Amino acid sequence: MTVFKPVRSGSALTVPIKITNRGDQRAFYEVAVRVTGDHGFDATVRMKSEAVGLYPGTSWPAELTARDSGSPVPKNPQVTIVKSTKSKHLR
Repeated sequence: MTVFKPVRSGSALTVPIKITNRGDQRAFYEVAVRVTGDHGFDATVRMKSEAVGLYPGTSWPAELTARDSGSPVPKNPQVTIVKSTKSKHLR
C-alpha cells in the first residue's frame, strides 16, 4: 500500500492511497489510516475493498476523507497506517 501526501479540501483532508495486489490470488483489503496535526486534529478513516476482490498484479486507487469537527485542518498533517489487512478471495 502506498499513502500519498494529504490534500486540503475545505474543512477536511483527502488522503490518496493505492493498494497493489502483489500476490498470486484475488484478495480483499481493509485499511485504516490515522491523520493527526496541529491544534489537536485527530481523525481515523477506514476503507474496505469489495465486489470481486483485487486481481493479482493490479492496483486500486482510493481517497479517504479525514475530518475532525473539533479542530482546524492542519498545515502539516501526519499520516500513520493503523491497520492494513489482506484476505484471500475464496473462489
